[in-house]
Amino acid sequence: MKRDDRFDTLSPAFKLRINGSELPQDAAADVISLTVLDDADAMSMCLLTLKGWDGVAMKVKWMDDALFAEGNPIEVEMGYRDRTSLLFSGEIVGLEPEFAEGRPPTLALRCYDWRHRLARLRRTHTYLESKDSDIAARIAREAGMRAEVEDSGVVLPYVLQHNQTDYEFLRQRAQRIGWEVLARARDLVFRPRRVGADATVVLRRESELLDFRPRLSTMGLAGSLELKGWSPQDKRELSARAGSGDEPALMAGSALGVSAAARAFPRNGSTVVDEPVHGQEEAGQLARAAARGMGLGYIRAEGLCIGEPLLRAGINVRVDGLGRRFSGLYYVNSAEHRFDTRSGYRTRFNARRNAS
Repeated sequence: MKRDDRFDTLSPAFKLRINGSELPQDAAADVISLTVLDDADAMSMCLLTLKGWDGVAMKVKWMDDALFAEGNPIEVEMGYRDRTSLLFSGEIVGLEPEFAEGRPPTLALRCYDWRHRLARLRRTHTYLESKDSDIAARIAREAGMRAEVEDSGVVLPYVLQHNQTDYEFLRQRAQRIGWEVLARARDLVFRPRRVGADATVVLRRESELLDFRPRLSTMGLAGSLELKGWSPQDKRELSARAGSGDEPALMAGSALGVSAAARAFPRNGSTVVDEPVHGQEEAGQLARAAARGMGLGYIRAEGLCIGEPLLRAGINVRVDGLGRRFSGLYYVNSAEHRFDTRSGYRTRFNARRNAS
């Protein structure tokens, strides 16, 4: 659906709920800016900035209000007058007042999504005869989150979490196999990158898309990748290869970046030698993940568009009007949604693509 078919873009709006209740009108009137950073590689963050000075009573306000206490749950919706979408769900983790010379005080609330609970305790733990998806589901349950987990397939005889937070450990496990760890409300999402999925959002140059800066580079790309590892159980070397045939999709392009690199610069290749592996099945999984991650580095882009609440980390966006090479699908790595009283609602995003 086209952007302007769904929203009255001249009337940006936001909704805030703290402790399950709508933000009081007097507090909503004091909002200076609201930023939500949704990231596939880090915890999502919300920064809410309010006026901190009562000009009638001539004293600071909101600084000591129990509504903004650490630990209070917060939900943020952004969009437009006729429709808003949930963008952030988490907890207040910090208060950042500013008492600057020559201007009224302000109060900023820093909030993180529910994954921050996975980052508060370092521990050492072993998992036996488990899949990475089993581990993710267990960690989610222990943190009081719901698990939205896809089956990772490979059963691992032994996995060590060594002096790591659960979040660090889970991110490490996801990166090894080319998966992502996301938060959707109180759901912990553990799944493969969906580079083959249809576009959730369509952005057109000189319409919804205000600025777009893609960078295409063949540096670091190779036509094939070989993974070599050591099996401590079998005391032998294991190896696996992956290449362009292992890419899940062309992302609406006509040629993969790794294929273009191999044609232009035939003398290339890549070897990964620093991964411990337990069997041939895991070696193949790791090789495919490394090759796909390498391929997604072909085109990296930064964009700015009219505020779009559906533009989230982990989705695909289709960009039109950029010519054959740069139009098509892009995997969104991060999206920053910002509302302020001067500029309205805008969304900045970073994206990647494996083909052109």
